[in-house]
Amino acid sequence: MLRKPEIITASIAAFNDHGGLDIGRNKAYLKRIEPFVDGVLAVGTNAEFPSLDFNERKELVSLAIDIFGTDRVIAQVGAPSVRQALRLAQDAVDAGATRFAALTPYYFRASQKGIYSYYQSLREAIDGDLYVYIFPDVANTDLEPETLVKLADIGINGVKLSGVASQRVEIYRRAAPEISLWSGNDADLPHVMDAGGSGVISGVSGVAPKAWAVLRDAYSAGEENAMVNAQQRVQELVKVLGPSIGRLKYALNFLGMPVGECRMAIDEPTEFEKEEIRQVLEHGDIA
Repeated sequence: MLRKPEIITASIAAFNDHGGLDIGRNKAYLKRIEPFVDGVLAVGTNAEFPSLDFNERKELVSLAIDIFGTDRVIAQVGAPSVRQALRLAQDAVDAGATRFAALTPYYFRASQKGIYSYYQSLREAIDGDLYVYIFPDVANTDLEPETLVKLADIGINGVKLSGVASQRVEIYRRAAPEISLWSGNDADLPHVMDAGGSGVISGVSGVAPKAWAVLRDAYSAGEENAMVNAQQRVQELVKVLGPSIGRLKYALNFLGMPVGECRMAIDEPTEFEKEEIRQVLEHGDIA
C-alpha cells in the first residue's frame, strides 16, 4: 500500500442574498464535504479572504473547527503586514485553531529578507503547525527555495504551492524534504505524491468531494486502473470548474447548495460556461 494522500478542501465563503456572511449556508457547505475529505483550509483564496473582516474570518475558522475538529482545519492568516497577520493568527487561536497557513506578504512585493522576517515573527508568536503559502500570481511576492530552507530551519512545518509555484513541486521538495508539501493545483495529486509531497489543497473538491476521495483511495491502494479513471474524472472537473471562484459558486448553487455570489470583482460564468458546468456535474459522483 502506498502513502495515503491528503485531500484538503480550500473552502469558499457562503454569503446570503445581500452579500453578508451566512452561517447556515457555510455550515451546510462544510457538512456536505466533511465525510469525503481529510481537512479544510479556511479563509484562503477561495473564501475571498481580502473581502472578509476580522470578525468574519474568525467566525469561519470557528465554524470549520466545529464541524471538522481542530486537527483537520488549517486557518489561513496571511496579510500584507506582519501586524495584521499576528492579529489574524491570534483570532484563529482564540477560535481554537492549532494549524495555520500564511500567504506571503502581498500587494507590495516583499524581498526574501522581508518574507523571512514575516514568517519568523509568526513562528515566534504561534504554537502549532505553521505553513508557508506561496501564490505569486495574486500576492505579487514569490519565495525562493533557499528561503524555504531557512524557514524550515526555524520550525516552519510545511508549504502550499499555488499558481505558477505549483510547477516547482520537485524544486521545493528537494530544498526542504523534511516538511509537508501540498499543491494548490487541484488535478496534481499523483504528481505531488510521486514527488514525495503530502497531497493537494483543492477548491474544486468543495464541489465534487467524492471524486477526490475516489482518487485518494485508489492511489493509496495502488489500484492503477481505478486511479487512472479517477484522475481523468478529476481533470475533467478541474478543466471546467477550476478557472474561477465564480464557477465554483455557480456549480454549488446549481447543485442546490446555496452559497450566494462572489463579493470580489469576479465575473460569473458566461451562458456557455454555465452549460459546460451543468454537463460536467451530471455524473453521479459529486457527493
